[in-house]
Amino acid sequence: MSECLVLNEALSIPERINNFAQNDKNNYADVAKLISEKKIQYVVTVARGTSDCAALYASYMFAKYLGLPTYSMPPSIITLEKSKFNFSNALVIIISQSGMSEDLIQCENMTKQMGASTILISNNDKSPMVNTCNFFCNINAGEEKSVAATKTFVLSLLIILKIIFVTLDKNINPHIETASNYLIDDINNQWDPKIINKSIDVGFIISRGVGYAISNEISLKFKELCQEMIEPFSSAEVMHGPKSLIQNSFKVFTLSLRDNSGNIVKKDSEEITKLTDLHYEISYNKENKNTLFYNTFELKELDPIIILTKFYPWIINYSIEKGLDPDNPRYLTKVTKTF
Repeated sequence: MSECLVLNEALSIPERINNFAQNDKNNYADVAKLISEKKIQYVVTVARGTSDCAALYASYMFAKYLGLPTYSMPPSIITLEKSKFNFSNALVIIISQSGMSEDLIQCENMTKQMGASTILISNNDKSPMVNTCNFFCNINAGEEKSVAATKTFVLSLLIILKIIFVTLDKNINPHIETASNYLIDDINNQWDPKIINKSIDVGFIISRGVGYAISNEISLKFKELCQEMIEPFSSAEVMHGPKSLIQNSFKVFTLSLRDNSGNIVKKDSEEITKLTDLHYEISYNKENKNTLFYNTFELKELDPIIILTKFYPWIINYSIEKGLDPDNPRYLTKVTKTF
């Protein structure tokens, strides 16, 4: 085992996914019933940091698969601005690994008073919100001591995915278990952090659709652990203007999933390769010499899970390559106060 705490937590992700597939006891059926009976017209997510990246993922997934418009609401709209809403037809999802952020606790309480049905997705079954929310989904990742969230983020995505699949009356568990068994066997086959140019600390991470949600988390980890300003962009937006920034002193990562949006990203990637030598492609194809390759399975909805399981150890090792301490990101603490 490594002496690096966050690396050990990241390397435990395949085992935690396997445990999730076999031992998940969350009550998805009641949430699915609420949605299936058309009692929910839209979804509102409330989260901060890495959890807000999970919320962005949820906004794509609920819209794409269940036809539910989903809005990520800044907590300050309620905590500072004291805005009032009619949430009688809303499902409000609070995502918080610690479950202890004061602004999120207040948001859960106030949105419920406004008529919302509330779900808490948290790794802390002792959170005060467990006693007030309508539904609690336990991330059950084991204690996550590191400032940088890794395993809790991956399992948050699986909970969101499972809510959707149970609503669609589909069993995703065998697919999750198959993927986790592969990832356990593949644990020593990690992406090489040495292929990345360490002297450049600005760039883009480009994707679209669900991939764009994942790119936001990738961007956050570059900032948090590597002190690099790698900004997330939709490839459609990049082609409208920011593309002019691309040159050989600017890193560009592209992320391609196996969906309609991913096919467009793959096409845009081919154009970007012509503009810079610093193009790195997160892809299921090995066409680019700088490809960060991920394997695929029958169920394409699990591709983000595979990518993140490969990405986290890689970004941590890249941080170490840069001479940084990923266990102690500069200025950061585990629970952030935002009041």
